[in-house]
Amino acid sequence: MKAHTHKFIFILFVICIFACEERLEEEVYSELAPSTLFTSEKGLTSVLNASYAYAHRPGLQDSWAAYHLASMTTGETWGAGGSIENLWKAEIDFTWDSNHDHIQAQWVLYFNSIRDANIVLDNLENDAFSAEFKQLTEAEVHFLRGWNYSELFNLFGPVPLYTSSTDDPLLPRSSESEVKAFIEQELTAAISALPVQAPAYGRASKGAAMAVLCKYYLNTKQWQKSADLAQQIIDLGVYELLTDYGQVFSLSNEGNQEILWALPKDGKSPTASQAINALVFPPDYPRPYSNNIVFAARTYLFDDFVNSFATDDVRRNYIITEYVSTSTGQVVPGLGVDRSFPYKIEFDPGSVGATAGNDILAIRYSDILLSYAEAINEISGPTQQAIDLINEVRTRAGVSSLNLAGFTKETLREAILQERGWELFFEGKRREDMIRQGVFISNAVSRGKNAKDFHVLFPIPQVELDANPGLEQNPGY
Repeated sequence: MKAHTHKFIFILFVICIFACEERLEEEVYSELAPSTLFTSEKGLTSVLNASYAYAHRPGLQDSWAAYHLASMTTGETWGAGGSIENLWKAEIDFTWDSNHDHIQAQWVLYFNSIRDANIVLDNLENDAFSAEFKQLTEAEVHFLRGWNYSELFNLFGPVPLYTSSTDDPLLPRSSESEVKAFIEQELTAAISALPVQAPAYGRASKGAAMAVLCKYYLNTKQWQKSADLAQQIIDLGVYELLTDYGQVFSLSNEGNQEILWALPKDGKSPTASQAINALVFPPDYPRPYSNNIVFAARTYLFDDFVNSFATDDVRRNYIITEYVSTSTGQVVPGLGVDRSFPYKIEFDPGSVGATAGNDILAIRYSDILLSYAEAINEISGPTQQAIDLINEVRTRAGVSSLNLAGFTKETLREAILQERGWELFFEGKRREDMIRQGVFISNAVSRGKNAKDFHVLFPIPQVELDANPGLEQNPGY
């Protein structure tokens, strides 16, 4: 939070770090004077791109931390090996504290993005800027602040609201109602002004803002608002389920019509890449390209989950249940010993060692369809419309359709939660889904974990509490 006090620190940041995010088509500045950084469209766009870069979860830990916090804490995955094992153990056993690296990483990157977005907004009133530039840039700032605060709220609950780069850096936490109102305000403003087609890959569009707000409404149980946004997304006529489930995640098909909001990655950039697969597969796994490197840590799926798929469910094809060791030449079983691997993220032939360029898919169209079905069920109980939405997803997966007869609101709620588990596994969704449906803590207790009600939120990082006496820790920590 101390970074809120200084604007010009970002000049070095823009020049040396985030000018490498190719798919935002940023211009690489060899020299950019402080006097023009905030007074030219190019200069201000570079700061906007810096905000995007943080929002995209840059680098290695920032990319995998969100996955692990969402999957290890829910029993979706477990992990072992390497120097990261102690962090995972804390997530798996509900023993994390305010010094946990993954938790701290999330706080820092989202607030850094907010900081940069505020700098852009504070410098946007300039007669030299075109009206079109101002309108689009302001809409993107609203989106970025809405996205970042919705992520922070999901993780930590109410947080300080910084709306200007001149705000006191030691603000206390705002109230829950204030934070919720701000998220809604920002994303609503973004929706009203953003174009249907994003100005560049990885930047905000109307559909992306709708999707983030739709999911925010869902996670805060504003069912009717979530349902309304889902219908508006459908009515845009821009997004659709791909026929082939695997093509959704294919490197050769990035930016496809199922993706509403993606966090683009570049395997050749140390600050814009991700290394999720490097923490999934063991060193003796037969990697398809010689330039692929993995770490000592491995991420596993439990047998109960793998066996829960119908035999004809194509989504199960993206789970590795055994492999032939490159060291011994022997078959190493995964299924039967809780050691199957998720393989939605294919190995990148252009990776540089552990760093890969596979985009992180933040919100997909299938997520919106299932969110819509869930919202309808919470409003009205089982309806044919809700069943039809679920069946769109199931049909693409190659499994039989559900029938309306026999469902109650409770049993359909459970069916939707299970469908989301199959459709969205290892995409960073499970924690929010289980919290929303009130089973996050009870499920952990059933797994033998010492989970308490306060664990639905993570602790404010200790370094932030030390730096800002106005912050109060979440209860229980």
